[in-house]
Amino acid sequence: MSKPPNMDKTNAGLEFEGRWKDICIFARTFEKVIEENAPNEQSIEKYHCWRPREEEDEKDLSEKTAENACMDEKKVEKKYNGAKEELASAGEKIKKGVNGEEAPTENIKEASKKVERLVGAESIKSIRKFERMIYEEVMLRFNPYYFDTEHFSVNLEEISNGGEEKYKLTINIPDEELRETVRNELIKRAG
Repeated sequence: MSKPPNMDKTNAGLEFEGRWKDICIFARTFEKVIEENAPNEQSIEKYHCWRPREEEDEKDLSEKTAENACMDEKKVEKKYNGAKEELASAGEKIKKGVNGEEAPTENIKEASKKVERLVGAESIKSIRKFERMIYEEVMLRFNPYYFDTEHFSVNLEEISNGGEEKYKLTINIPDEELRETVRNELIKRAG
């Protein structure tokens, strides 16, 4: 079985070169192949959101790469109800404790947990915002766009080819058996 001329095997996977449209079609084909063969649905869902699309451009992919690279939502953020609500609730707890309506120790403890949650959640949001800015403004100016999970990773970079806009998509799959299955299926579908 021969491979298409714009696809090469690498030690860890394969590389595909082409124009933006070609890359997008190949990325979509890879998604179908990995979906049929990969062991992790979450990796595939994340890749589906990240992969390049014909109607998008590099700026869109830059934003998606930065979003994917930033830290995930933390437990404290999931419990967080917003600054106003957390402060109001903490104030209410303190008030009930001070007025003797309920046990002061427990209410002050609950109020401090709400303030702690507010500080924690807002701090994480600020860090994520800064992290995203660093990725978009610094990291992605000097590095390829990338997508990375435990089961596979994908890099996309623009390559110069005498003025014609071309790209190289590199797919790495650590698991040897999965790598061979995906390579063979991609060769079959692209050939």
